Amino acid sequence: MIGLIFDMDGVIVDNNDFHYKAWQQLAARHDIQIDEDFYREKMNGRTLNELMDVVFQGKIPHSEALAIGLEKEKIYRELYAKHLAPTPGLLELIATASEKEVPLVVGTSAPSENVVFTLDGLDLRKHFTGVVDDSMVTKGKPEPEVYLKCAAMINRDPQHCIVFEDAISGITAGQRAGAKVIALATSHKREELDADLIIDDFTQLRWEQIEMLIDS
Repeated sequence: MIGLIFDMDGVIVDNNDFHYKAWQQLAARHDIQIDEDFYREKMNGRTLNELMDVVFQGKIPHSEALAIGLEKEKIYRELYAKHLAPTPGLLELIATASEKEVPLVVGTSAPSENVVFTLDGLDLRKHFTGVVDDSMVTKGKPEPEVYLKCAAMINRDPQHCIVFEDAISGITAGQRAGAKVIALATSHKREELDADLIIDDFTQLRWEQIEMLIDS
């Protein structure tokens, strides 16, 4: 039986630019340097706990760094609120999965506030069996913990699951979990991604491709 596991940022919503803009605003407020290469290579896909260690490198207390990180997430939600929308083709994929009684679950490095903002803001939570967010894992991506917990949540062997990811660290996490990975080129260029299938958005995906990946 197939199970579908969705990362949230860059997959359920194409919001990478708004996260980057929020980091830029935060950097200006706190006199830190975060350029695009650093963001994409070192930050994308990590939990907030891990992110703030990367950004501040232990130069300030972790509790203070985490508070600054939560400030960034608030900036992000304010920036993206007027633009919140599902990635093209997502709703059609969800409808097909529902017809075929294939369970869906979300595995994200985002904090719970962003999960509420996204899934409830788009009225999507009802389609998913559950969510594994950053508070539910001890090791973030590229470690496989989040996706192993997602597979267990829907009672599926990871080998029978498809992980949808946009971040390089998330693709690695899905692969380490033993799942097939379909990468969305929303946060990285296609040539930077190493996955079983690469798409720009869900309009380029046919259900037959999902079945072929599981059977391969």
